[in-house]
Amino acid sequence: MGGLVAVAVAWLMRPPAANFLRVPAGGTAPGWSFADLDGRRYSATNFAGQVVVLNFWATWCPPCRKELPDLAAFHLANTNRGVTVVGASIDDPPEPALRAFLKRRPIPYPVVVADPANRGAFGGVSQIPETWIIGRDGRTVARYFGAITRAELDRAVAPLLTGGR
Repeated sequence: MGGLVAVAVAWLMRPPAANFLRVPAGGTAPGWSFADLDGRRYSATNFAGQVVVLNFWATWCPPCRKELPDLAAFHLANTNRGVTVVGASIDDPPEPALRAFLKRRPIPYPVVVADPANRGAFGGVSQIPETWIIGRDGRTVARYFGAITRAELDRAVAPLLTGGR
């Protein structure tokens, strides 16, 4: 319960210009395995040795849609550096809303369906967008609540590319 109070206080005291709250994290990231709309499975083991930006979002969520260009630009700029963004949609049901959205607005990184059972490993994902930064060593570096920016992604991941985890 104390952790929730600390998060609430940090959220209330965040700078007014920020659209997100960074919560320092540690420990091994939850194991995860999600499928995309075509049934291809993506899991933590697919990205072993890479930095993963795991973003939980939904097509109906305005802050989620707002951050998509920053996530896409970040992914395209860093994919050859061992960094991957994975979009985990919580749309329920995922069809046809997610498929129609992706047809209108293609996303350059893998988009998977984060079913409720698998979301449980991440604390249930109670607020979206929610983004997890996972280091090359599989440990959680940070967890963000709210729409993350390209600048913040660059800041958070840069130490992981220069010999960090």
